[in-house]
Amino acid sequence: MKKCVLLLLFNFFLLSGCGDELSTSSKDESASITAALLGGTWTADCSDNTTASTSAKTVLVFSASGDNLTATTTNYSVLNCVADNESSIFRKKLNTLVLGSKTTTSQNQIINKFTATVTSITLEPKTTSVSSSLNGSTYCGLGSGWVSGTETSVAGLTCGTTTYKSVGDPYKNIIQMNSEKTFIRLGNITNTDSSTGYPNTLYTKAYKK
Repeated sequence: MKKCVLLLLFNFFLLSGCGDELSTSSKDESASITAALLGGTWTADCSDNTTASTSAKTVLVFSASGDNLTATTTNYSVLNCVADNESSIFRKKLNTLVLGSKTTTSQNQIINKFTATVTSITLEPKTTSVSSSLNGSTYCGLGSGWVSGTETSVAGLTCGTTTYKSVGDPYKNIIQMNSEKTFIRLGNITNTDSSTGYPNTLYTKAYKK
């Protein structure tokens, strides 16, 4: 039972952009991002957890107007993100996304800041074994609310060591698009500037179109 919950904690962290930090550089090889350029689906490569023999893949879907974002992380009970082995799905939805002008981080990474509003944060167990584990551990403080195949809101709740934003809360992040406009990177929302609320750096994980 504990194993399922620990795997969920690992995989949810992927949605925060965990991975190797992007090397710093002041050379501007990024595109000037517009809402129109963001519109569409951007997919990260599968991330394997070889220790636990699990994996996860995150997909970002921006609306055609670029002002709404749905970020979906699908967790798998096997390596290589093999279909039909989904264990859970974590989904975050944002709206009223507004892009700022191009700027640099304190580490000289070329980025655009953006703001948005949280509209939904949910977790959906995909198997009865996962839902049973979540119920047995009172994950997110919910003792019996987890049902396989059903999304449950975790907005405003503390799950493990992470406290999620509530619906309606402001959301801040940074984004970078390469000059060929073929991939984007997001900021590490677990390492933010206390005075501005924006991430201090980007991560190497790329979401490809």
